[in-house]
Amino acid sequence: MRKNNWKHISRIAILCLAISLFSFFIGTTVGGKQLREVNAKNDASTLLTQVKDEQDSQDLKAVSEVIQIVKDKYIKDVEMETLTSGAIKGVIDSLGDPYSVFMNKKEFQDFISSLEGSLSGVGIVLGIDDSTQDIIVVSPIKGSPAQKAGILPGDIIVKVNDTELSGKTLDEAAGMIRGEKGTKVTLYIKRNQNSDLIKLELVRDDIRISTVDYNIVDDAAKIGYIRISFFDSQTYNDFKTALDALQKQKIRGLVIDLRDNPGGSLDETVKIADEILGEGLIVYTEGKNGNRLGEYFSDESKASVPITVMVNENSASASEILAGAIQDHKAGKLVGAKTFGKGSVQEVFSLEDGSGMKITIAKYYLPSGRCIDGKGIEPDFSVKNPEGSNSFDLSKEKDAQLLKAIEVTKSLFDAK
Repeated sequence: MRKNNWKHISRIAILCLAISLFSFFIGTTVGGKQLREVNAKNDASTLLTQVKDEQDSQDLKAVSEVIQIVKDKYIKDVEMETLTSGAIKGVIDSLGDPYSVFMNKKEFQDFISSLEGSLSGVGIVLGIDDSTQDIIVVSPIKGSPAQKAGILPGDIIVKVNDTELSGKTLDEAAGMIRGEKGTKVTLYIKRNQNSDLIKLELVRDDIRISTVDYNIVDDAAKIGYIRISFFDSQTYNDFKTALDALQKQKIRGLVIDLRDNPGGSLDETVKIADEILGEGLIVYTEGKNGNRLGEYFSDESKASVPITVMVNENSASASEILAGAIQDHKAGKLVGAKTFGKGSVQEVFSLEDGSGMKITIAKYYLPSGRCIDGKGIEPDFSVKNPEGSNSFDLSKEKDAQLLKAIEVTKSLFDAK
């Protein structure tokens, strides 16, 4: 891998590649964990700093005046921290971007804890439906309390304990569900918009996660299978171990399963792509005004066997980067359903008072120049599995997407 050609985005503290914060079980697993410190106090007086023109100054002065009037005249006593936090939250909420979020001190502390590998929770990867703003389940983690309770990808979480999630951000929902091992949380879910509420009581636990599973999926044809459930700091090593083990069994083809994979570490994704693609561009990022912020390349090494990649509507972010790069390089075929379409980059800021925020500062582009954000990737072979089915639990005989992937892989090495 030509590491010297990697142009990491110098301004970015944390690249939030995943569909959501993996707050329940791994935190946001991304390229770095260094936070940008913002040297500004969270109070009314500093809302007037760093303005660009007179109109900006007047607008911010109005905000400051409103805060002061409420502080002086409102019938109840209100802490200044509550007012300024509300004002800042309003600024971020006005962007209309579900991935740009202000976090108060407690929320930000929980967020940082998740980055440091807090693994206690119920084992759910959350997303947000851009059209309805519903909090949805991207996937339950294998063996987690969520999976054991029967929670499925696509489930809508309507309420946590006695609190409705309508209008809540992903971070707020994560904070409500997360908790210490052994404590209980009640989730109210819908299987679709018109279904009845399902009440599930879960006991939080330590979530032990393996991001990579592998086996021989077709003994006669010698086709290997590697499933990547998400990308954390160990995923590349686990992928390489799996690939080496399968190659020792002299596989003739490989199926990589990225279904229900919400994303994760860009660095790990790039390293896996480098094992497959051959020399060339993997992905690049563009920020405000179209400025190219970062580029990631692979070297000349490439996969020695034909590859088919499985994706679905819950394949997002980093998994879309890997699948899209393979498709653009014609290094393999994609089978399944159109992907989610999450291709934005968030930067995380730590404020002086202990609160923090993350805002979208760039988008990802595939080697062909395609932007996946809001669009997703169309597979080469579109195949649907039964509605409501869970790709983690389907048997091989009932998994139409897997059967098609095996068929396509056979055709690829038969054509050689």
